[in-house]
Amino acid sequence: MKRLKSIARIAFDLVIFVGVCLCELGLRKWLKPHKRGFFCNDESLQYPYRESTITVPMMVGIVLAVPCSVIMVIELFKQLSPLPAASSCEKRKSPQSNASKQSGCRVAERLMHCYAQIGYYLFGLALTLVATHITKKTVGRLRPHFFAVCQPQMPDGSTCKDSFNYGRYIEDYQCLGQNHTESTLGQVGQSFPSAHSSVFFYSMLYLAFYLQAALSTRASKLMKHLLQFTFIMFAWYVALSRISDYWHHWSDVLGGLIFGCVIAYIISHYVAHIFVRRPMRLNSNVAPKPPAKPSASPANSSGKANSSPPVLPAYTFGTLPYLPHPHATAAAVAAAAAQQQAQYAQTYHNYGYVP
Repeated sequence: MKRLKSIARIAFDLVIFVGVCLCELGLRKWLKPHKRGFFCNDESLQYPYRESTITVPMMVGIVLAVPCSVIMVIELFKQLSPLPAASSCEKRKSPQSNASKQSGCRVAERLMHCYAQIGYYLFGLALTLVATHITKKTVGRLRPHFFAVCQPQMPDGSTCKDSFNYGRYIEDYQCLGQNHTESTLGQVGQSFPSAHSSVFFYSMLYLAFYLQAALSTRASKLMKHLLQFTFIMFAWYVALSRISDYWHHWSDVLGGLIFGCVIAYIISHYVAHIFVRRPMRLNSNVAPKPPAKPSASPANSSGKANSSPPVLPAYTFGTLPYLPHPHATAAAVAAAAAQQQAQYAQTYHNYGYVP
């Protein structure tokens, strides 16, 4: 019954993920972008057209291959918490094959961890694409190479080369787009936000969060931080290349950066829970340790003085505990301890702590 519930849950999660992917494809195909107007003397739209440093196929390959490979390697080789004594592996009747069967169960557990972590990452990637394309199609901001690609022509046959079009806000125009493909013409009004920036920053920042929580630092602590810095700097390089290639304005890159960072934080903290420390599964045959006994009072029940001095809380900020005289009576020790407690009570309350 438990296995059927797990299978049903996995199937339902896959249906949700496929639904988000279909939503992304529907946005690309059926949602028409907002057609924004322009001024012929707008210098921010007069940059030349250049090929992208990081093309779309390169972006897809990197954001799919690199994080999934890193997550798979870490999940397959990281140390897992020990299994309880009453696990399914130890219930086998054959003691000779117990070790091999336990190893097989651990491989299955590692594969399930890979499936879960990669699934969380891909789900967040799909959400990033959906949010980015909804904003692109709704805002309809023109790219910096708008005039070079679109080559707009007004209904009367005039262009921006005609002086009477200067100073006019032109909304009715048609893109001639000579020497440019239909795909490039369709994206000329989808500048904000930068999809490269949002996707790469989501991918690399999520990977940095994952490395912080899952990668061990026994071999080298600096290695983990070097990997995190490398991944984030690569996303930063891609974002800057979108400005130098004249595909986006700087504010488009900033918007995509914020999109990617926010979604990476939400997915890693509230969906994947990669920073939640799960309790270690201990052997059920090992008895738990008894709770620590409270410290003894300054004077024991027999009326003799306690050899250890009374311990004050650690938040007294430099106050000294009372040290009883070795020949003092129990009554004197108790009176001195009470006097010292009254003396330092104001110290506790001044710092906001109640002893």
